[in-house]
Amino acid sequence: MLGRRRRMLRRRRRRIIVAGAVVVGAANSMVKMSQKDAEKIQQTTGKAPEDMDEQELQQAMQQTGVQAQPVTAEDQQAMAAADAADPQQE
Repeated sequence: MLGRRRRMLRRRRRRIIVAGAVVVGAANSMVKMSQKDAEKIQQTTGKAPEDMDEQELQQAMQQTGVQAQPVTAEDQQAMAAADAADPQQE
């Protein structure tokens, strides 16, 4: 059952572009980084940031030296809109 829950959580994560930055996650737990940093994580780990759970993403960011950017209200609104537009992901 735990594996099923993890898969469900992973499906909820998404990647959106806001003002040139990548916001990865779900409406309740987002990480913002540059597109270059997201690509760096994917090249290093072989996995897209939005396909990682929170712990994997934090480890990958630490491994690659990627620093998260502050999440703004605009980012939160964009993620909420993306969630609302695609209810199958929830």
